[in-house]
Amino acid sequence: MAALPPPPEGIVLAHFIVSDDVERSRRFYTEVLGGRLAYSGPGGLTYVALSNSWIIINVGGGPTDDKPAVTLETPPDPDRVSSFLNIRVKDIATVYAEWSRRGANFLTEPKQHPYETRCYIRDPDGHLIEVGQTTDPEGDWTPPHWPTGTPGEGLVLTHFIVSQDVERSRRFYTEVLGGRVVFSGRPDGQPTNVALSNSWIVISVGGGPTDDKPTVTLETPPDPDRVSSFVNVRVKDIATVYAEWSARGANFLTEPKQHQYEIRCYIRDPDGHIIEVGQTTDLEGDWAPARWPASTSAEEFGRAVAG
Repeated sequence: MAALPPPPEGIVLAHFIVSDDVERSRRFYTEVLGGRLAYSGPGGLTYVALSNSWIIINVGGGPTDDKPAVTLETPPDPDRVSSFLNIRVKDIATVYAEWSRRGANFLTEPKQHPYETRCYIRDPDGHLIEVGQTTDPEGDWTPPHWPTGTPGEGLVLTHFIVSQDVERSRRFYTEVLGGRVVFSGRPDGQPTNVALSNSWIVISVGGGPTDDKPTVTLETPPDPDRVSSFVNVRVKDIATVYAEWSARGANFLTEPKQHQYEIRCYIRDPDGHIIEVGQTTDLEGDWAPARWPASTSAEEFGRAVAG
């Protein structure tokens, strides 16, 4: 894992979160975590560029024609968590000190575990964020394995999902969505890291509270129709992606639907996690051709939009 994998053509991963107050959330991800506003769109839709990816922030809402049974909402119980932003760092002591000074709400100080030192933050809406530094010389994010080609010294964004069957989930993210396994933990494949375009899906089983998240239980989605955050896949050609991924077994909720600014549809992974797949059709929109990132760099996209 010495370099970012070649991204699938025309696919970029971002991380969507539901917020009760988009501006408050924007301030957290920029002023506390150090991201940069990359796009502000209709209805408050906000993109924050952070390291190799983006945080997409928007309000919730009820079912739509492309997710007929799904409601988007802030976490109803922040202590029952199925997926979250996972931030891998080279120097957790420095990150903990700097972000604490800026107002980050860490659940505990960093705790040493068998393979890493880690701690957790909550954002203003209650979304959990893991911050971890690998300490095992053979681990996933040790210096020899640290990816090159990512902006932001010593900080990489991934998306953690809880799975009942890590191997089944690995097959979905590699064989259906086209990712590539870059790390498999000892001795049973936990965690498994799948590289997909500019980011990584970190897959592991759930479990009860730990010393660094004393009240939090990790579990697969108890109600897949109540969703607070998810992977958002931006594509250049949704018709091609829909056809190819359907042929490989993707479980789309509907065919792609035309909305005011985009064509989009949703998939469920084998554990019920929802994934949005969207193509912007507004020429002034977030991922219009003139603003499509030239590389996998979130910072480059941010500069292109700002310009």
